[in-house]
Amino acid sequence: MKKKILSVAVLAALGAGSAQAVNMSTDGTGEVLLFPYYTVQGDEETLLSIVNTTNQGKAVKVRFREAYNTREVLDFHVYLSPYDVWVAKIRDSANGGAEVITPDNSCTTMDKNPEQFRDLLFNDGGPTGIERTREGYFTAIEMGVIQNMDLDNNGRQDYVHGPNGIPDNCAAIRQAWIDGSMAANSTVTAPEGGLFGTLGIINVQTGTEVTVPATVLENFSSRPLHNEPGTLRPDWQDADPKSVVVTSDSAAGTMTVWEDTWPVGEDAVSAVLMASSLLNEYSANPATEASTAWIVTFPTKSKYVDPALVAAPRAPFTSVFRASAAGLEDGKACEEITITDWNREEQQKEITGSTVSPRPPQAKVSLCYEANVIQFGDDSDVFSAANTESTLATSGLPGVAGWTRIGFTSDPAHVMTGSANTYAGLPVIGFKATVLGNSNVGVGASYAAAVNHAYARDISGQGRTIFQAGTASGNP
Repeated sequence: MKKKILSVAVLAALGAGSAQAVNMSTDGTGEVLLFPYYTVQGDEETLLSIVNTTNQGKAVKVRFREAYNTREVLDFHVYLSPYDVWVAKIRDSANGGAEVITPDNSCTTMDKNPEQFRDLLFNDGGPTGIERTREGYFTAIEMGVIQNMDLDNNGRQDYVHGPNGIPDNCAAIRQAWIDGSMAANSTVTAPEGGLFGTLGIINVQTGTEVTVPATVLENFSSRPLHNEPGTLRPDWQDADPKSVVVTSDSAAGTMTVWEDTWPVGEDAVSAVLMASSLLNEYSANPATEASTAWIVTFPTKSKYVDPALVAAPRAPFTSVFRASAAGLEDGKACEEITITDWNREEQQKEITGSTVSPRPPQAKVSLCYEANVIQFGDDSDVFSAANTESTLATSGLPGVAGWTRIGFTSDPAHVMTGSANTYAGLPVIGFKATVLGNSNVGVGASYAAAVNHAYARDISGQGRTIFQAGTASGNP
């Protein structure tokens, strides 16, 4: 049941040898799930689910990373039965950080439940306290399709749920890793996809929840990646170093395929996630007690800026993560962006007695974290986010509601070049969350909604047109 997201037309255009290349899923299922944010700030908790839509057993690496420099704070394996769902919650921990707890029966290699996030890798010049674990993002990478995991030789697969809903013998799986009787990749074959997942951020005190689906990648690896728990693998460098991006031009009636080979796997992932700008709406309307936050996350950034990995920044990023200034815990790696806002009548602001609709000015801002929060409105404090990189004051917005473009091409160094094509921008994912209130109903009420960002791409080079509207066959 091997799933390939590329359509038959795309595969025919590329040739059979190009089928295994990292690409963005268009149907919402795949091998890699990227969840752009988690938080336990204020009264927030983060919920997550990972769903196996196939009749295969799946070995999945779940990894949580903090927001400053994507240093890992916790990872473990989850073993999903056919058609299984694994759910968990990230919540405030008594030690001042965050922890993950699950009510789910699916097998994991977690030592405890709940499991506290760790600060063991905070040696990069940034903050060193456990508080750094309270915001970040997380991923789920399929390590492979399980072939045989009957480690206690009782004729039943240890990870598969029985009639009582309990897996046969999760303890045997954990013990096999501890005593070394489970060799890496010995029980799985290459990943085949079919996963999807959902992120939810809930505040019980205010009665709000926002939910967004994970960003999904397909064709991440043509080989099994079932590494020992407790290692930092698999990660972005384990992707097959080829990428395929499909763009469309409605005006021209064309679809174009951009295919590249890269020196390392993380470049292939970055190419698939590259955007020249991201687009979404905002509301800071006092009449509806509205406030909005945008999450802007660069999931591969650390591979290009972390001083433990690079001496100088690698394109498309321009700044190495720097040590905190004297007396401050503010280690950052900043990238300049532009922000352009429009109200709902395509104006920067209403000009009395005039029909002129001037082009909105562009405000220059830097985003310095891996997972950034931009607040819209004077009093906006959505998610109680500590990693708020920028607040767009109400007085600076062209209206109480509208839309915004964040551009990543203001710095000409925001470019990466593959074997055939050049991509301008930065690799990015995220969403906007708007919280509204209704305190005039006698009993206070609040509401929330979230929408994933839309993206623009800027790619040049040797793209191949695979569809031309108006042609007899659809191929020029």
